[in-house]
Amino acid sequence: MKIADLDMAELIDAVGVALVPVIFKGVEKETPAYALRERARLNGEIMGRFAAVLYCGDEVGTDILELIDLFTAHMRGKHLQSMDRFLGPGGALSVLRHSPDQALRTPK
Repeated sequence: MKIADLDMAELIDAVGVALVPVIFKGVEKETPAYALRERARLNGEIMGRFAAVLYCGDEVGTDILELIDLFTAHMRGKHLQSMDRFLGPGGALSVLRHSPDQALRTPK
């Protein structure tokens, strides 16, 4: 079996799930939004590096640096976009903190 034989989306998802407890370890409800965003940015950086290497398949070539830049920018953007749904005015976390009975509602 080779790396190219694996389902890349499934592999990336598995790596992402494994990283979350490590990257967000120690986060509490008092953790400021900027610290959560920093961790999300770091998560995107790490995931982008993994994705770039995996994208190369069985052989990592000289274009890996360009791929790392491309994949990390994409992953950082997606992770920060996800965080924005929870942080800031109107975000799910703000709603949760200000109104416990609305904890399960999705922000508009």
